[in-house]
Amino acid sequence: MPDRRVRGRTEQQHIHVITRDGTYQHITPPALDVLLEKNHIMKFRRSSGWVTIGIDPIRVKDRRDASREFSGPDRRSAC
Repeated sequence: MPDRRVRGRTEQQHIHVITRDGTYQHITPPALDVLLEKNHIMKFRRSSGWVTIGIDPIRVKDRRDASREFSGPDRRSAC
């Protein structure tokens, strides 16, 4: 996510989240990654609306890990 310049310093954009205990917080994107890994987030807000963990699709942290799960034919092999 882009940083915003505020009075000569860089401030990260904050994300609205609802944690598993029901609290509403504003956190940074790196904090969201950590809390998602620890399963502490129930919902977070995107520009398109609220995302519910376990129902709505979320991005895999390392896309290379996601590609290893593909079991179809390899169409990228060299000729």
